Amino acid sequence: MPRTRWFAVMWVVLAAVVWLGMFDVLISRGVKEYLYRSAEHELGRGPAVTMPEIMGQTIHGAAVDSSIWALLVGGAGLLTVSRMR
Repeated sequence: MPRTRWFAVMWVVLAAVVWLGMFDVLISRGVKEYLYRSAEHELGRGPAVTMPEIMGQTIHGAAVDSSIWALLVGGAGLLTVSRMR
């Protein structure tokens, strides 16, 4: 495998790792938000919430934000590799 192709593959792998990592962090924040709001409701300080209500918004936002970061990292890496040629 030529050197530049190897670097391009590694940048794509890194972009995938960034996407997975960001998605995981953002989903865990959504779970914490759900638990917090549920606890508030149990204490009588807030409205009742459901898991699909909170996680639906969280999953969509996490997918968008993760994709943006992965595209930025992968795009910068692939641009660097293309400039190496």
